Amino acid sequence: MENRAAGQAEVLNRFVRTMILIIVSLLLSVLSVSFAVHHMRLQFEGEFKEISDKKLESVCDVVRRTLNGDEIAAAPQDAAVKYDDVLALMLADTATTKYTSESYGLFLYSDGKLSVLLNQGAEPPESFEVASRDISEWLNAGNEPTTIKSNNSESILVPVADSSGRCVAVFEYKCSFNSLKTVGNDFEGKILTSVIITVCAGILVYIIQLLVPKFINRGNKGGQRL
Repeated sequence: MENRAAGQAEVLNRFVRTMILIIVSLLLSVLSVSFAVHHMRLQFEGEFKEISDKKLESVCDVVRRTLNGDEIAAAPQDAAVKYDDVLALMLADTATTKYTSESYGLFLYSDGKLSVLLNQGAEPPESFEVASRDISEWLNAGNEPTTIKSNNSESILVPVADSSGRCVAVFEYKCSFNSLKTVGNDFEGKILTSVIITVCAGILVYIIQLLVPKFINRGNKGGQRL
C-alpha cells in the first residue's frame, strides 16, 4: 500500500511539474512573439510616418506656391470656388491601399478670426488643428508652415500671405493614421491567435501521446488476465 501511495504521489508530482512547464512555456511563447510582432509593427509604422511626413511637406510646399493671398483677400468666395477645383486636382489620392485618411481645409483669416472657405475629406472643419489651436501657435513673422503631431494624426498649417506679407488665410493638410493603427491591431491579433492555437495544439498532442501508451498498456494487461 505504501509503495502504491508513493507511486501515485510521484505520478501527481510529475503531472504538476509538467503542467507548470506547459503554462510557463505558453506564457513565454506568447510574450516573446507579442514583443517581436509589436516591435516590427512599431518599426513599420515609424517608417510609414516618415514617408508620410515627406509627402505632407512636399504637398504643402506646392500648395503654398499655388495659393494667392491677394486673390483670397480681394474675393474670398470666388477664390474658394477656384481653389476648390485646383486643389482637388492637385491633391487627388491615387493610392490603392489605404493606411491613412487625408483631409485639407482653407480658412480665411481676418480681424483675428478664422472662417471656413473650403474643406475636403472626412474631417469636419471643427476637427482641424487650426480650429482648436491658438492663433499664436501657427502664425509667425515669416509665415512659415507649422507641423503639429499627435499619436494618430499629423497636420501641417500653412499661412497664406498677400503681397504685403500680411496673413490672410491658412491652409491645413491633415493626415490621420487610424487606419494604420487598425491594420496593426488586426495583424498583431492574428499572429497571437495563431501562436496560441499552435501552442495549444502542441499541448494537446503531448497529452495524447502521454496518455495513449497508458491506455494501451492497461488494455494489454486486461487481455493477459483473460
